[in-house]
Amino acid sequence: MNYLITYEDALKICEAYKNFNFYKTEHRIDNFRIVTFNYFICDYNMFANPLKNDSGISAFDMRGVTFVFNEDGTLYKRFLMLPKFFNLNQVASTQYDVLKNKKIKNVTIKEDGSLIAFMNLPNGDVFAKTQAGFTNEQSVAAMKLFKENEKIRKFVIDAIDRGFTPLFEYVAYDNRIVLKYAGRDLRLIGIRNNKTGEYISAPNTSAEIIYGIATVKTLKEKSLDAIIKDMKISEDMEGVVVEFEDGQLVKIKSDWYFQLHGIRTMHIFREDFVIEAYLTEKLDDATQELNMTDDSDAFKFIDRVKIAVNNWAAFIDEKVDELVNAYNSDFYFGHWAKFATDKHKSAFFGLARTKIEKPELYSHKKVEYMLAKAKHLTDAKNIVEKYESNNS
Repeated sequence: MNYLITYEDALKICEAYKNFNFYKTEHRIDNFRIVTFNYFICDYNMFANPLKNDSGISAFDMRGVTFVFNEDGTLYKRFLMLPKFFNLNQVASTQYDVLKNKKIKNVTIKEDGSLIAFMNLPNGDVFAKTQAGFTNEQSVAAMKLFKENEKIRKFVIDAIDRGFTPLFEYVAYDNRIVLKYAGRDLRLIGIRNNKTGEYISAPNTSAEIIYGIATVKTLKEKSLDAIIKDMKISEDMEGVVVEFEDGQLVKIKSDWYFQLHGIRTMHIFREDFVIEAYLTEKLDDATQELNMTDDSDAFKFIDRVKIAVNNWAAFIDEKVDELVNAYNSDFYFGHWAKFATDKHKSAFFGLARTKIEKPELYSHKKVEYMLAKAKHLTDAKNIVEKYESNNS
């Protein structure tokens, strides 16, 4: 059986990355403790060997994996969401030459919505979550659909009882990035076995036939070349997810989506473009058309920028933590007025305040700060030059 993330290993990974690239959040629902994990701007090596010690621990399941605890503190269940998978030509294992002769099992259309997982508590109550949260608009809307739709409700409960995490795409007219939808809907993507890690995509679950629920649409093309060609001309489609017979999943985005979404590989040698794409997690898409061999210079440039951004982020965290630690010290002892009077001119005072008052928003606010600082090319160049070395 392939390695599956454990609660203890997930904590080790977060600690190693100081809760930045990999981080955890805790919640309470009906007095039950729930811990979920996530990641942000990670490269392939961080997923493959996050602890850098050849321990066999990997982080491919860190986005959305959720641990639900009993009232006595013991673990009730681990719920897995989708494993991390990559775009065509993004990493070594998804290069065209590696994939071109592999047998394809399914091709499903990638919907332009939000991934929703359903899980349950020790008392049997079901809850919905996105990869990042439990109380956002998407999760609340998904729960409403779950309660209103008897067919969805029966499928979800049956799947959870059999040890699976049911995974849906929530699509809605008010939850779109690019594509337009009428009304609100949950479309089954697949189910994940929480004990073995096996992923079963919607076409192989018979859910549409047995339960009568909507599933993501499929394409008939079984040739990688045909799929790539189709993504060059298809419109009103974000892209597809290709599932190979060996279980590997690969994303292929459509040219139409790239053009409409403002993603351009022609800017790949601009520091401001790479920083923005990296921080907004669109860099995977921006590099889909690049080849690791022919475009090695582009990947070298991208890696240089990514290293600088990571060092910059670590520097910000260090300075923010200094302020937070000062606030929590005996000198101030939580006395906000005195702390604000003394520290309000500090460069990272605003971020420190967020980390003190609303720590769950800190990463988001830090990204906003970094995006604003690197908005112009000259500023972005200076940032990369300053932080590309750890000695900055």
